Amino acid sequence: MPEAANMTLQHAAPKMKEFVVACVQPAQYGEWNALVAKSPHGTVFHNSWWLEATGYELEILGCWDPNGRLVSGIPLPRKRRAGLLLYHYPPMAPYLGPIFDLSSEKEPREQLAIMRHQGELLAAAIQGFDNLVYSVGAVGPDLQGFLWAGFRAELSYTFRFEAGTTPEQAMEGSARTCRQKFRGERAREISIECGGNVDALIELNRETFARQSRSTPFTEAYLRRMWTVAAERNCGCIYVARDSSGRPLSAVLVVHDSRSSYQIVSGMNADARLSPAGYFTTWAAIRGTLSEKRAFDFEGSRVRGVERYYRLWGGVAKPVWTLRKAGSLRGQIAVLWANGRNGKN
Repeated sequence: MPEAANMTLQHAAPKMKEFVVACVQPAQYGEWNALVAKSPHGTVFHNSWWLEATGYELEILGCWDPNGRLVSGIPLPRKRRAGLLLYHYPPMAPYLGPIFDLSSEKEPREQLAIMRHQGELLAAAIQGFDNLVYSVGAVGPDLQGFLWAGFRAELSYTFRFEAGTTPEQAMEGSARTCRQKFRGERAREISIECGGNVDALIELNRETFARQSRSTPFTEAYLRRMWTVAAERNCGCIYVARDSSGRPLSAVLVVHDSRSSYQIVSGMNADARLSPAGYFTTWAAIRGTLSEKRAFDFEGSRVRGVERYYRLWGGVAKPVWTLRKAGSLRGQIAVLWANGRNGKN
């Protein structure tokens, strides 16, 4: 069990009923990744190797039980900007938040007690930041312990096909608009590859953002690095749709853990907006995921046009909670300024 003296974050280690909260040291990352795999709330994005690849500063806060077992925790990737210490999720790590090992209890009320008690301990130990924003995801845990500690939870939605859904059921539940895209001459000209063509993904993603007069939220080097760590662990695939001449028209990057696949980067050729290629790459990703008995998560969007596209596929809308807290007066001022700039009340 780690000693509080070994903590690198400047906060106390609350101790109730002999649970100890402290920073997970790099030598203990194997234990952390095992917890990620075991916890129903863990995602591929919680793994230390994924977060280290982002290049963000990283601390992982853990909670150990009286027997010295790591039973819960929360990763705390962070960046510094304009003199502020921001505990924010990195690009291509959309779902973070706390995770818990619930295997010791079968009764829902006892599992709830675990999440609320240990969650409050973890939340109370997070100190020294100016602003914190982490999205928990559709399979996230109960957050009451964090609410008791002064955090806020903001609601948004993603769409998911749960594990056990067959490709046939998914296609049957999609809108007629989707099904029609797979008919006709244009559809017959499209072929799909599932592999590692990161060059095509980068170019099509760049074209998509350029068409919207927006800059990409990550660099080419960043995307290549994240693809590399996924490919090295066989937990990702880049789906590319091509026309009859072999030209890439659409691409989607999907990464997965043992339970779920997540669509996290996509792109479309600027000249192919009337082509059904985007539907082909999306369907290939959904079909491949469901065939391997994993859930498929679109990873949500608040953009109306994107939300409508995801909704057409017929996945179930699932709530996604984002933990937020301003940890200082400077952080509060920065949030108010950002909200005013974005037109929020």
